Amino acid sequence: MAVNASPMYQKAEERYRCATSPQEKLDALQEMLRLVPKHKASEKVQQQIKERIKKTKEDVGKAAKSGSGHQHDPMSVSRQGAGQVLLLGAPNVGKSSIVGALTKAKVEIAEFPFSTHAAVPGMAHHEDVPIQLVDAPPVMEGHPQPGMMNAIRKADIVLLVVDLSAIELIDQFEQCVGLFAAHGMHPVSTAELDYGHDHEDGVMGMEEGEHEAMLLPKRVFVVANKMDAPDAMENYETFRELTETDLKMIPVSAKTGEGLPEMMAALFEMLNVIRVYSKRPGKPADKEAPFILPVGGTVEDMARLVHNEVAEHLKHARIWGGSVHDGQQVTGHHVLTDKNVVELHV
Repeated sequence: MAVNASPMYQKAEERYRCATSPQEKLDALQEMLRLVPKHKASEKVQQQIKERIKKTKEDVGKAAKSGSGHQHDPMSVSRQGAGQVLLLGAPNVGKSSIVGALTKAKVEIAEFPFSTHAAVPGMAHHEDVPIQLVDAPPVMEGHPQPGMMNAIRKADIVLLVVDLSAIELIDQFEQCVGLFAAHGMHPVSTAELDYGHDHEDGVMGMEEGEHEAMLLPKRVFVVANKMDAPDAMENYETFRELTETDLKMIPVSAKTGEGLPEMMAALFEMLNVIRVYSKRPGKPADKEAPFILPVGGTVEDMARLVHNEVAEHLKHARIWGGSVHDGQQVTGHHVLTDKNVVELHV
């Protein structure tokens, strides 16, 4: 019998897959337990999650006692916004310039290599949707610095940046792509990720350590920077032809801003999320801070983001926008679409 896990549960499960520390695993597991449907068919999964939470809490305690839980990781950045996008690339490809052009992050932009020594986060936007960009130290000759692979695994998307003015343009791309296969990841440019198993039991139905040995799909988006350079478009077309990659690719210029709005729109689409707005009865919709849900998220999922008790006592909702009639009454199982306005009734 199927568990029928919600998109939000599947996102929490994805975070568990990519977790690299006991605390991150514990946080994801606790979120999974909160979101897993509570019915007869899910009892086995619930028990498996509880058992793993117990074991992971022991691991967290051991890490704290050993002092490893207090070590500072310069590559560790807490996820914020609709998703976390890590910029990866060789020295001087313009990662910091892209982050600097789109966010208020205090990045160091310099002509010499290795001006970035640690992960630097900043918040960019696609329309009214916040998306976190993280400027990472450069990759030199295909060798990432300590902590970088963990940061890559944790990020929702890796933005692979190359320099259209560089002679070694192809090498920049191939060195970074080589990191994924070398560390058990397969780069893709799809919104949905297929882990090659049935979500009925998900991670909890797998043997301990089995998920870590799989070749996991990783969302990767190629950005060809410095379109303002001489012969940039010709270099871009040649680059596309020689790489023969299926990865999504877009030319941009951090200097002039060309292509950056299109890049942000593509990132929003690849994150596979929607934004919805809340509305109180008799009041206008609050469009200052949209709720972010996975594609396929329901009214109940949104209510849970407001508060667990709201979800538990939800009677119905009224919806504006999308395929419904304005103000139409729906149940908690109604699947939301981007830019819906939702009025919850408890």
